[in-house]
Amino acid sequence: MKKLYALLIVLIVIFVGINIGSFDFNMDDSSNDTVEDNVTDEVNESIVAFGSSSFSKIDNFTDMAINDTAVSLFDKNRNMTINVSEIDNSQSIDDIANNYYANNVYTSSQLIDQNGVSTYFLYNEVTGHYSSDIFFNKNGQNYCISGENIPYSDSDYFINHCKGIIDTININ
Repeated sequence: MKKLYALLIVLIVIFVGINIGSFDFNMDDSSNDTVEDNVTDEVNESIVAFGSSSFSKIDNFTDMAINDTAVSLFDKNRNMTINVSEIDNSQSIDDIANNYYANNVYTSSQLIDQNGVSTYFLYNEVTGHYSSDIFFNKNGQNYCISGENIPYSDSDYFINHCKGIIDTININ
């Protein structure tokens, strides 16, 4: 019987030793992250930043910087590209849009109030598709959103995403 107790004690010591060895007593850097750091990381993953501006990421679109003040968004499912850029602030957005319309080939235009932001939509329409340049000023910064070769069947998709950009864009 003493041998069985001795064997039981040895097995208990081995079992406890294995379980203690499985604990990770080393603290890695991620355990020192604060809630604020984690929230900041999540926010950074949900915005597109360019120049001094940013807006909410758009589902299905991949963003890529064009330069310091412009970003390109691409939806591979629809083969659609939307470019967003900060543009010159030395002129009013009215003058910029009117000059663009007068000096480029556009077939139509419209001025809308997008949640308090005067927005110029300039279109060059051809059979089956169109291109668009959208000009607006928000928080003292002039912007241009553009898209090319947009099929009429994807028009609502394009326009609604552009409106979403206008609604969420801000100066950092």
